[in-house]
Amino acid sequence: MGLPLEGIKVLDFSLALMGPLCGMMLGDMGAEVVKIERLTGEAIRRGKAAGMEEFFGLEEAEIDDPMWLAHNRNKRSLAIDLSDERGQGVIERLVKGADVVLHSFRPGTMEKMGLSYQTLSRINPHIIYCSFYGFGETGPLAHRIGGDMYSQAFTGMVSLQGCPGDPPTMVSAAIVDHAGAWMGAYGIMVAMFHRARTGEGQEVVINQIDVAMYLQMSEAHLYLIDGIKCQRAGRASPVSPPPYGAYPAADGDIITLFGSDPLWPRFCGVLGAEELADDPRFNNDKSRYENRKDLYPLLDRAFRKKTKGEWQRLFREAGMRCDPCLDYEELFNHPQVEANEMVVNLNHPVRGMIKMLGVPVKLKKTPGRPQLPPPLLGEHSEEILREIGYTDEQIGELVAAKVIKVAPAKPCC
Repeated sequence: MGLPLEGIKVLDFSLALMGPLCGMMLGDMGAEVVKIERLTGEAIRRGKAAGMEEFFGLEEAEIDDPMWLAHNRNKRSLAIDLSDERGQGVIERLVKGADVVLHSFRPGTMEKMGLSYQTLSRINPHIIYCSFYGFGETGPLAHRIGGDMYSQAFTGMVSLQGCPGDPPTMVSAAIVDHAGAWMGAYGIMVAMFHRARTGEGQEVVINQIDVAMYLQMSEAHLYLIDGIKCQRAGRASPVSPPPYGAYPAADGDIITLFGSDPLWPRFCGVLGAEELADDPRFNNDKSRYENRKDLYPLLDRAFRKKTKGEWQRLFREAGMRCDPCLDYEELFNHPQVEANEMVVNLNHPVRGMIKMLGVPVKLKKTPGRPQLPPPLLGEHSEEILREIGYTDEQIGELVAAKVIKVAPAKPCC
């Protein structure tokens, strides 16, 4: 059975994480994605931060960085000089047959390259053009380079991490970039649904600030509706007071989700800390939250007395829950991850067989699946040009003129 997006053609001009992951997700569902890259490749391929090329350079690397590989499977790579009018001609031909264009440049950059939505929609009125920005399309900060950490800081996310009085803490995972990719894919699907009904293409705009705010849906509305300004609370919050949170067991960490009123006495009994049940500092949700700095060391000391497995069993027997906090080694060896088919193998032309995350959206009749390993820079330049009518002689001339780059054959074995 075919994949749901078979026949949909995507041109991916995007860099770094958010746009590329969106393109990868469309590819998992069957879309044909062409990664449009400059002749040197993007910084992430070399393990460098996006936008930092002038400081670090982009020296050729033997193998592409895992961060780049993670966001670029299911794509064919076309390495091309877009400043050359012959390169522009290649793009015009590709746009004529495309359904979706992705980019993640700052506002105005695609216009300078002659690749704005207005320009491309004149070539193909049905095109869906998804723009990923840092701070927005307009406004006083629209000109600034975006980044996951900047959006976390700007939107209050950092202000809520860590314990009161401690230094600010960022979320270690690039959650804004990743969520932005999902929102981009959602926006593109909605636009495609509209196009199916009306024939109209359109521009879809995503920015990291909006995404980061949306990720704080619950906390933001406490402020917007009732004026409650959430504060840095450590392991707990006013709506989830201790003992909610993570604690150190004898052989790792665990997280407990139960123990608030009226389960607090039972929680203390399982923990072997019955004296805490009636302590006036801790005997209700409000007092436990207000005195959490005094409570946490006591709970930490008690939890260290047994292993993760022992705590899981004891809390389960008491009708409550206590789950282990896994590291990546434990996670990727867990049978539930295998049952969910969340690790797949792909044969990369240089690295050989590599493991990658699978597809989290499970369609029962037309399930998505990884199509291609992440491409080498320019690996598919020749075949892409042949598909849009270029002869071998014309392709050779473009290679010689350094308008396109072709990856040398690099067998993995």
